[in-house]
Amino acid sequence: MGKIKQKNRPKTPKHEVFSSAGTAKYIGKTIEGESSITIVDYNVEGVLITQNPAIEEIKGVLDAKMNHWIDIEGIHNKENIEKVSKIFGLHPLMMEDILNTTQKAKLDHYEKNNQLFLVLKIPFRNLETSEIETEHVSIVLDEDFAISFQELDHHNIFKPILLRMDRENSKTKRSKLDYLFYSFIDIAVDNYFVVLNETEEKLEELSEQILSNAQSAHQNQLFYIKREINALKKALFPLKEIINQLIRDENSLIHTETKVYLKDVLDHVIENLEAIETFKDEIENLLVNYHSQLSNRMNSVMKTLTVFTAIFMPLTFIVGIYGMNFEQMPELKEPNGYFYTLIGMFVLAVGLWVYFRWKKYI
Repeated sequence: MGKIKQKNRPKTPKHEVFSSAGTAKYIGKTIEGESSITIVDYNVEGVLITQNPAIEEIKGVLDAKMNHWIDIEGIHNKENIEKVSKIFGLHPLMMEDILNTTQKAKLDHYEKNNQLFLVLKIPFRNLETSEIETEHVSIVLDEDFAISFQELDHHNIFKPILLRMDRENSKTKRSKLDYLFYSFIDIAVDNYFVVLNETEEKLEELSEQILSNAQSAHQNQLFYIKREINALKKALFPLKEIINQLIRDENSLIHTETKVYLKDVLDHVIENLEAIETFKDEIENLLVNYHSQLSNRMNSVMKTLTVFTAIFMPLTFIVGIYGMNFEQMPELKEPNGYFYTLIGMFVLAVGLWVYFRWKKYI
């Protein structure tokens, strides 16, 4: 049974203690590999993708007639993140949160540059370990561009968005950058759907096993699933307030039409949170059922042992009497006394067995 963990759960503090705000330091597990940059320029006429341009030349590559999405994979490369932040005028606090993989989901509006900054925790199941891992993703929305920062894991979270852009009359291509911003959130919520559906299947399978034949291993599996959904709730719950804030606040970056779509994805978040609460109740019921089955099984064993004890007690009493070795015991001189005693003990034992069966004690 898998267990949930953050893919980059470091053994270091969750922030650089005693340092000034905005200090850029990568906090996460050690990753080897080169980061990559993908520029996606798009409009209603088409999509232009540029792979790994020189960072200093990024702005020169951007087509003024198109929307610009810069996707950076590999936030462990602090130097590249600093260069990109300087080119696009990102606030130092943004850079600090981009590099901190333990940062929970949040939304900030930097009014000076009129930029929205979003942190998402996107879950997925590692097929090799069966563990649920969360990817740390940061999004910056500006009037002229959108930048996404992903961890380097060769697990392209936003690939579905590119696939949508390939379609004719794509809503993403026809819309402004705020719709792309909504699409990032929608992809994140869809990943929760996928993981929760897998968890539901596990619970159903485990429920059938417990109801048919509860085993000690089932309790550990239930605890693992409970820890999984608690971690999912912790990662997902802030997203509810984030979306509410985007819908509620007046902001030139988020248009009224896009807020309609945000309301839809908010419904999906609530649905996922309700599913998590349902799973928690189901786990509690399964634990009660598990303990009830073990208790009934133990009671059955104890009842069987009690019946056998009740049968052998009078037999032991008889043996004890004739094992006292007194000289004046007339039965001891009976030639067939041994056989009479065995027969009597056998009849007594059978009689007690029949009685207990009649009473349905066994």
